[in-house]
Amino acid sequence: MPNHELSYRSNLLKSAKAVIHVSVLLIWMFATGILFGPTFFVCAEDEKSVLFISSYSESFVSVPDQITGIRSVFDEQKIKLEIEYMDTKRLDTPENKEVFYQSLKFKLAQLPPYDAVIVGDDNALQFALDHQAELFSQIPIVFLGVNDETRARQAAADPYITGIIERISIKETLEIARVFNPRATKVVGIADETLTGQGNRQQFKSLRQSFPELTFSTLNTPNYSFDELGTELEKLGDDTILLFLDMNPDKTGAYMEFEKAAAFLNQHTQIPVYRASVGGVGYGLIGGKMVDYQALGKTAAELVSDILAGTPVASIPMVEETPYFYIFDYELIKHYQIPDHLIPTDAVLINKTEHPLDKYRNLIWATAIIVSFLTLVTLLLIYDNLKRRSIQKALVASNAKLTATYKELETVEGTLRRQYEVMAEHDREVGELNQKFELAIEGTNSAVWEVDLTSKTVSFAGDCSRIINRILSNHCHVHYWMDVVLEASHRERLITEVSNYLLGKSAQINIQVLTAGDDTQQKWLLIRGKGIKSADGNFCKLHGILLDNTKFKLQEEQIRHLARHDFLTQLPNRMSFLVQLEKELAAGHTGAVLLLDIDNFKSINDTLGHLFGDQLLKLIACRLQSIADENMMVGRLGGDEFLILITNKCHQADIEAYANKILSAFDEAFRLDSREVFVSISMGISCYPYDSSAMDQLIMNADTAMYEVKNRGKNHYMYYHQELKKAMSRKIEIEAMLRAALKSDGFKLVYQPQVDLDSGQISGFEALLRIKESRLGPDQFIPVAEETGLISEIGRWVIREAVAQIVRWRNQGLAEKPVAINFSNRQLRDKEYVGYITTLLHQHHVAPRFIEIEITESILLENDDQTRQFLKALKDAGLAVALDDFGTGYSSLNCLTYLPVNKIKLDKSISEQFLQGNRIKVIESLILLAHSLNLKIMAEGIEEWDKVAVLKNSDCDGIQGYVFSKPLEPAEIAVIYNYNLLTKPPQ
Repeated sequence: MPNHELSYRSNLLKSAKAVIHVSVLLIWMFATGILFGPTFFVCAEDEKSVLFISSYSESFVSVPDQITGIRSVFDEQKIKLEIEYMDTKRLDTPENKEVFYQSLKFKLAQLPPYDAVIVGDDNALQFALDHQAELFSQIPIVFLGVNDETRARQAAADPYITGIIERISIKETLEIARVFNPRATKVVGIADETLTGQGNRQQFKSLRQSFPELTFSTLNTPNYSFDELGTELEKLGDDTILLFLDMNPDKTGAYMEFEKAAAFLNQHTQIPVYRASVGGVGYGLIGGKMVDYQALGKTAAELVSDILAGTPVASIPMVEETPYFYIFDYELIKHYQIPDHLIPTDAVLINKTEHPLDKYRNLIWATAIIVSFLTLVTLLLIYDNLKRRSIQKALVASNAKLTATYKELETVEGTLRRQYEVMAEHDREVGELNQKFELAIEGTNSAVWEVDLTSKTVSFAGDCSRIINRILSNHCHVHYWMDVVLEASHRERLITEVSNYLLGKSAQINIQVLTAGDDTQQKWLLIRGKGIKSADGNFCKLHGILLDNTKFKLQEEQIRHLARHDFLTQLPNRMSFLVQLEKELAAGHTGAVLLLDIDNFKSINDTLGHLFGDQLLKLIACRLQSIADENMMVGRLGGDEFLILITNKCHQADIEAYANKILSAFDEAFRLDSREVFVSISMGISCYPYDSSAMDQLIMNADTAMYEVKNRGKNHYMYYHQELKKAMSRKIEIEAMLRAALKSDGFKLVYQPQVDLDSGQISGFEALLRIKESRLGPDQFIPVAEETGLISEIGRWVIREAVAQIVRWRNQGLAEKPVAINFSNRQLRDKEYVGYITTLLHQHHVAPRFIEIEITESILLENDDQTRQFLKALKDAGLAVALDDFGTGYSSLNCLTYLPVNKIKLDKSISEQFLQGNRIKVIESLILLAHSLNLKIMAEGIEEWDKVAVLKNSDCDGIQGYVFSKPLEPAEIAVIYNYNLLTKPPQ
């Protein structure tokens, strides 16, 4: 065989073997990629769930885009999204919000808690703020689509709330409208009174200075019906830019779907209608620069994703950049003859018919590229085929010789393959272990160290410089490393820890040390390790791990701080206060405990909001801290109550000096959000060890004294004394008596007749509550019932018993007569009281006119709106209403013109003052005034017959008093039921 042919076959054989090796290697890499690829390390995580509360309904134009943006993130991360709709665009009413609140409250009570909450638009954010403490306590909240910047910034100040604000691009939309219509001199915005509408209108009005050449005005939808609004729109000419902000509802309460609203505007205008928020393009609006709600939803979802991954909410600032895009209806562009070159280059155009060449341009180019590629491949295949045929001829000629050689190589190849597979497996295992080691070191921000005890050198595996914030060699003398890295006292601690281990005093090296430097650069390092012994049994090396423990140390300090301090005010909490008080008592010191309560704080929360109330509590805490000294400790008990500890003071004058100093601190108003709020306080003082040496008793004593201050008019302080304890004990006894009476039928009603002065007949009765087998009067037990909240349950017992007595008299053959029931102001809290009466009367077939509810003038000071609604409900139910004790309260005669009352009852003090001499004219005037208002008038507490005659001559309608009868038992009433008491008083 020629040498060149042998050389050719040898080269060919080498090539074949190389192909085999490469193939084997590729197969091995493919197999390991499948078996041990990234999916091998994927471990299932617990599924997270997020609640999305939308201010609107799923049909509102922006909502689907928001949801699509949120899902684009959550679907990828396997986060479960659930949605609740408030529907406030159509039903922006307190009733709808209350129904939504009750529904959501029920669901949250039944379902597992959510990991986070997303709120869409202003109403949903306000709902979350109003009910955060009850429904979403310590749950991260992310808002989007909020137009009211003030509300958004207040919310973002909360450590559990962040989000992205929505600034609609009104300015850019007006700028493009000016480009399209340079002749315009006016701009008109269509707006409404929803929360979103108010925010949009505010942004619209703020642009007046940016467009001084334009006159700004607003068409407020609630001021027109839709027909009237259409008429106003038809008046607008070419000199006007019309901007659609919000348009629901009209003054009749009618609601128009968004697409219909867009069509409505197009139908009633001869000019383009611009829009700076999403929707309406293609339905009659020309378009504008609009908010990208999908991008908004995606940003909100990414914020939630970061929070669920461990980023604290408080560290995430509110996103203030709103994503936008231009979009126009091309048909309307052409309709209003707007040149194409004025349209922004990146604008989205709808209703634009594309030229076939433009439409299929990309397809044509792709087809051309594919054809060219296929032609090239064909030519290469032809060339390759010719070349392969030439090679094949040479291979056939030498095939016989190669076969024998190949068989020999096959045996050698098998052995080499097995050796290669073993080596590859070892390489794979080593590489995998190295990767795991690097991941563990990097993931834990740690480094592995080794100390050679002979050479006193330390070596590190891992990025030790990153951990210690210093560029230092990974191999140096151990004492040099400690001198450079560690704070001086901690170097000694580390040396002691290692010595104890080497001496067998500890099982391992385990210590936290502080690095050198200032406070901002210092780190806490956790050093753990053990030793390796040589053949002679002595330690020769130490191995271990060095871990950056700064974050955990700071978290430990934060947890320790939170455990001892109030979260809102950062004052010491009840636990810290009690620890300090316990030290004082154990040391036998003297001092005082002051319990401070903010007067009328509930009304501040109700009128200005809980967020305002929280900010006010912070300011109060700061002011109290500003007057504290080494003998005065301020803590927060909870709510609007603060605890103050005065130490090392035994004289009353010293303690009163502190009390007056605290009162004086509240003379100056608190300024918050450009608002001045004056606050007064009530304080109770308990001195130790004189009043008690028990912590709980001291606080209870101070609380008792504080409530006595409240009862005496507030804005002062009082020392605890034994009489207070006796009064409190008496209240507790009365409360127990009332509760026992409710459980064991311990109440009864007595009835005092009300006499008609025209006929002398009994016109009705006033039901008066008594406790059986007790001489305790209503003036003693009614205030306790009101204070403890038992008055509502007692009030229901009274009406139930009064109706039952009417039925008993009716069953005895006596005609039904009205029974008056006294109503306490505190019963306003019983929201179902009127419904309860109505149901009761229906069950017993008693007409509503036979129940008269007596209210006092003081009820008008509680809550005007609530009182009027209550009185209206009484009238709507057919019940009579009487104004009791008239003349002793603060009501004006003017209130009689609008309050739905049927009768006025003159107080006994009025009769005693004016039923004599020339002062009778006052009574006559009051009676004449009541009759002019179609009101009955009755005099109470009449005890002399001469006053009966005066009142009868003055046309008074009725009298109630001892002159006719004291309050009687039901059986006694039955005897005189039909008497003429003007001629035959009862014996």
